[in-house]
Amino acid sequence: MQKLNFKPFKKAELIESLKEKFPQYKVQNTFGNLQVRTSGFTATGNVQVKVNAQKGTIKTQTNYDNIFIFMLVSFPIGIYIYIKKEKQKKMEQEVVSMLHNLLETV
Repeated sequence: MQKLNFKPFKKAELIESLKEKFPQYKVQNTFGNLQVRTSGFTATGNVQVKVNAQKGTIKTQTNYDNIFIFMLVSFPIGIYIYIKKEKQKKMEQEVVSMLHNLLETV
């Protein structure tokens, strides 16, 4: 989980910029939450991005941040997520660095 602070920005422009910069990932805005994910459903290919554009705050979260909940609910999936945590953390860091690149120029 990472918390980022920027100047206020427009959420729609951020979404479009992320779609342009990450053609290999799906960028979805569902129920107010922004997600950057690999194609299809995967337990390790999902970064949730909570955006408050008026305040300029962004919080990223991965499934690994909630590993104990996943292990309690579904032990095999929890173990799989734990094993693949480096891949997921790398994806989260890639998204965070792109957010910095996009919003530092605003």
